[in-house]
Amino acid sequence: MKSYTDLEQSKKLAEILPLESADMYYPYNVGGIFCYHKRTPRVRQVNNHFALFYNDIPCWSLSALMNILEKEKVEICFTCSGNKYWVDVHFETWGCFCQDHELYDSKIDALIAMIKKLKSRNLL
Repeated sequence: MKSYTDLEQSKKLAEILPLESADMYYPYNVGGIFCYHKRTPRVRQVNNHFALFYNDIPCWSLSALMNILEKEKVEICFTCSGNKYWVDVHFETWGCFCQDHELYDSKIDALIAMIKKLKSRNLL
């Protein structure tokens, strides 16, 4: 089961979410003549005050993404069909729903799609 954003998803989310909401990061490795991002993220230490080096990329776990939405006072409902997921969000404040019934391979993929949808509608 996928439990954190991959490198491409992380780059996209870094453009729309507060960086301090990330609980992990992809470190940038400079090794001799090769420079690259490591493919396995590291957990951010609480005592580093969310400081990242310039080329590091923030990464979000499923729980970190859910915490972002819970701060907006929403109820998150995942539905599984076979091995695919979709997510619905209910806004407690306004009593309305935002639905995305496209199927995704994991809960984290479904949640990222919902975050992008909410951001595009200025709901996040």
